[in-house]
Amino acid sequence: MIPSLTPEQLLLIADQFCEAHRVTVRDFGALVASAAVAGARIDGIPVHAHPAAAGDALADTIARLEPLSDFNREFGEVCRAVYQRLPQ
Repeated sequence: MIPSLTPEQLLLIADQFCEAHRVTVRDFGALVASAAVAGARIDGIPVHAHPAAAGDALADTIARLEPLSDFNREFGEVCRAVYQRLPQ
């Protein structure tokens, strides 16, 4: 099973990351879009073949959409690590 990540869960991670790195969320829409990527499904079928691919897509999307004011690549890596620890 490919776990999903809610926007609220990603915001909690972002809040902690932002406090530690002294940055801010600059685009909440990008944050919500990033959260949608990991658990994406089309007609009930997961877009990603396995959780590792979903985590990679999450990190890549965060790096591309840049929801934070800085350190987006690092934030993506943190999110990938957190995502991979979610129960499957």
